Amino acid sequence: MKETVLVIAAHPDDELLGSAGTLKRLVDQGNKVVSIITANGRKEEAHHIQQLSRKANKEIGIKEVIFLEHPNLELEMIPLHIFTKEIEKLIDIYQPTKIFTHHYGDLNIDHQVTFQAVLTAVRPLPNKQPIELITFETVSSSEWNTETNDKQFKPNYYVDISSVMDQKIESLKHYEVEMRDFPHPRSYDGVKHLASVRGMTVGVPYAEAFEVIRRVWK
Repeated sequence: MKETVLVIAAHPDDELLGSAGTLKRLVDQGNKVVSIITANGRKEEAHHIQQLSRKANKEIGIKEVIFLEHPNLELEMIPLHIFTKEIEKLIDIYQPTKIFTHHYGDLNIDHQVTFQAVLTAVRPLPNKQPIELITFETVSSSEWNTETNDKQFKPNYYVDISSVMDQKIESLKHYEVEMRDFPHPRSYDGVKHLASVRGMTVGVPYAEAFEVIRRVWK
């Protein structure tokens, strides 16, 4: 059965850094994937980042990108119930079976707030279709939290992206303004190295890792 999948990310590029390979595979299987970006990128890129984002998502077959256009690094200033209602409205429109979003332990505050709003929006209620909630890791945020923090990213779900690794890198090239030089983790080599490490963990050349928050089988 074909599914509708939402990827809800704080900033343009987060959605592909964390899950481009997996999203590409979902699209290739005939599923509908929609990207939702909750906050703007850096001010110096604000005038063209949406165009770049649409091109980046199109590279892996995602045709629809929605921008909520909240100010960068100010999501914590929005009352959570208002932010959550924005997410709930989109969930009601698209009726997804899966949502990918940020990990709750990311260092970036916009990532944390986005996760909290999504978690609240998908709370399991009677007579509502359960939604699988999956968190991805975002280089230069997930790994920069303290190693002793109980909110450290703990992957329990892996997707083999060996066949689409090149497409992931090509999609990120549209976000060149956000990428950095190696050894910065948000570099092309950094992204590929992480995928290699995650792949070795499960016996494949390249993989993306996720932490499943909730999955309900009814």
